[in-house]
Amino acid sequence: MIRLLFGLLTVFLLAGCGEGNRQQPYLMGQNPKGPYAAQERSEKIETAKIQADTQKEIARINKERDIEVQKLISETDVAKADLNKAVAMEEVQTKKTAIEKEHEYSTYLLLLFGAGLALLFLFLFYYTAKNRKARLKMHEEEMMYKLRVQEQEMKMKMAEKLLESIGSGKLSPEQENRLIETLEHTTSPRLIEQKK
Repeated sequence: MIRLLFGLLTVFLLAGCGEGNRQQPYLMGQNPKGPYAAQERSEKIETAKIQADTQKEIARINKERDIEVQKLISETDVAKADLNKAVAMEEVQTKKTAIEKEHEYSTYLLLLFGAGLALLFLFLFYYTAKNRKARLKMHEEEMMYKLRVQEQEMKMKMAEKLLESIGSGKLSPEQENRLIETLEHTTSPRLIEQKK
């Protein structure tokens, strides 16, 4: 477009060259006289029209150029906005994924901690229950031992009393036989033999 304008301007400038007749100079404010005055006026009008058309064409070209530049700027801004939006969405997605992974990790840690506590509780419960049973059994055996010892002592005392009664001679042979039978049932034969 600029070349076209430049070409038109060159044609315009060269259009006036090459005329053989010279025009007489005139004073300012005086109407030119002569056969060329009307032609000169029409050339000035033509020149003014060409200049106006040229200026109009230049303005149109500048307007189109500005519109194209503005379109490119708008498209660049839109592309930049789309890129920023995509980057922001990717950042949000990355943060979301990181938070989800952290949440999963926390959940796994919590589950492991809970399982560990449950195992520890079960172990302590089993150990205390086992220990309690062992202590109860030991206590029961100790009580049974004491009970047997007391029972043995009581039987010995009873045997001693029966032997004293038999040895006193105040009883009839029938009563003595009954006491000896009772003594045999309540004490072991060794104890009777020891006492005799």
